[in-house]
Amino acid sequence: MTVTGYQKKIMQAVPEMKKSKAEKLAHKIAKRAEAMQEQFDFFESLRIMGIISDPTARDAVRNLEATA
Repeated sequence: MTVTGYQKKIMQAVPEMKKSKAEKLAHKIAKRAEAMQEQFDFFESLRIMGIISDPTARDAVRNLEATA
């Protein structure tokens, strides 16, 4: 979703919020969503390459930490 999409959803949920405040929140949400996607892609790549066999990133981290 784009920043504009997040901003529209925020404005729909909280109509009394100022547009500038909704835009700032939308930027924060978009940045956080992008970071989460990058982390998911990293663990998914490890699974595809066969370095880890866990189907989810959470299980992979737990298992890697348990062996360390």
